Amino acid sequence: MNFIWPPAPSSLGDVIKAAEALGVSEYDFFRLSFRRWSGREPDEKKLERTFVAYMFHQTVPSWVRHLAREVSAREAEGRLNIQAFGAEKFRHRRPPSRHGGLYIGIMAAMTALYCVALLEISYDPETSAPMPCYGVTGFKIISDMVHAVAGKEPPVCEPAKDR
Repeated sequence: MNFIWPPAPSSLGDVIKAAEALGVSEYDFFRLSFRRWSGREPDEKKLERTFVAYMFHQTVPSWVRHLAREVSAREAEGRLNIQAFGAEKFRHRRPPSRHGGLYIGIMAAMTALYCVALLEISYDPETSAPMPCYGVTGFKIISDMVHAVAGKEPPVCEPAKDR
């Protein structure tokens, strides 16, 4: 139906591009836009409602459109200054944990220990739960699929013989 009623001009792309140019998230772009427009910090509940309307209904407030146009214009002119917009406050990222390498090492050691423990596990039909097909994988459906792909008949499952 776009040939009869052209789509309304959307600022969604402009907001995304402007947020990327400043290196901030779209939510932080909304916060920055409100702060520059009104000169004060936004109420978190109202900002969240506005952002939800943006995400689900594609409604872009005028104060966000204004900053998006300003950022786009300055970027096109080659004179975009992130510090002038106050975006450096939102650009910080959480530093990695001081003990990150230790945590990764512990996780790798535990994984290796788990794999070694798996190698020591054996199936004893007298003490373990019975498997559907003794001597094969134990997963009948997977065994049937493998044999179907290979074009062979699956083996007949016989119950384990008492010893």
